[in-house]
Amino acid sequence: MTSNNNITPLVSICIPTYNGAKFIKETLDTAVNQTYTNIEIIITDDNSSDDTVAICKEYAKKDNRIKVFENPKNLGLVGNWCESIEKASSKWVKFLFQDDLFESNCVEKMITTALAHNVDFVICNREYFFEKGFDPKIKAKYSNKIPKTELILESQKVYTPEETAKTLAPHIFFNCIGEPPTFLFNKEKYAPSDFPDGYFQLIDYIFILNKILEHNFVFVNEKLVKFRVHSSSESMKNNTKDKNNKTVFYKYLHIQYYERIQICYEVISNPIFKNVKKLISKKEINLIKKWFVLKSYRRHGYDNVLPFYQESKLKDFILDDKDLKYSYFTYKLFNFKFKKTKKTFNI
Repeated sequence: MTSNNNITPLVSICIPTYNGAKFIKETLDTAVNQTYTNIEIIITDDNSSDDTVAICKEYAKKDNRIKVFENPKNLGLVGNWCESIEKASSKWVKFLFQDDLFESNCVEKMITTALAHNVDFVICNREYFFEKGFDPKIKAKYSNKIPKTELILESQKVYTPEETAKTLAPHIFFNCIGEPPTFLFNKEKYAPSDFPDGYFQLIDYIFILNKILEHNFVFVNEKLVKFRVHSSSESMKNNTKDKNNKTVFYKYLHIQYYERIQICYEVISNPIFKNVKKLISKKEINLIKKWFVLKSYRRHGYDNVLPFYQESKLKDFILDDKDLKYSYFTYKLFNFKFKKTKKTFNI
């Protein structure tokens, strides 16, 4: 492979870590064994209490492309993501999370695509794999409920922001793209504000949307990333719903319902979503918002959920006088009227 920087530029593989000792060796093996060799591997550890740092430093002794940084204080999930980008030397950034895997040609395929099409953003397909003994019901959810990116995007095509909005609008309320390890991006087009406040589960999805709704990108329809699903992952922790613990329960409501309501608000008010706004009427947005509100009442109890919305930043957007008259009958009637919209937007 030629060493011309215009043909083979440096790519920074950013691995933010936190107590990832269980899987980090396997993850690092897939990073160091990439067919594309002009890489640096940036590890930013967020004060792990296990052997993560020790393992990473052992790898760094054997491969000078690996750089290990220890945060002086815990920055949290998104803070550590941003720190890893900040430490990257290259303008080309490729996330790899501590429990996920790359195919050996992942970086080569994606950077080659970016250069060939003169774009700053490339997304690849991914596949899920599950730890042994994983809950079959949750496994089925990943297999059947999560939108399949390859059925939404086409292979090896440059998408303009207008085309992206048109393609994603029917699926916009769920992550139909993938997680950050599926994303290669130009650091010069990035700002920390691309990770907006107010999201837990969908923060990575909003980050990518903030880029591809304003810039061209290419989708590579090859499963170049393996996304590991296991019981101790952040996404599994976010499914906890202990009603006796207000903090835990409110976080669950936030993730399961409020974040979709936030997307409704983004479509209406965020200029980045202007092309999506042209495709979804305000009436439809209000119906979708209402559905998530009523669904949360139905499943978790009106008296349990209403205080959560009343304390939220979007309370004026979410609540109206009708919310004070909720009943099972209003839920059933709305559900009947909502069928067409539900189908249109795959809700």
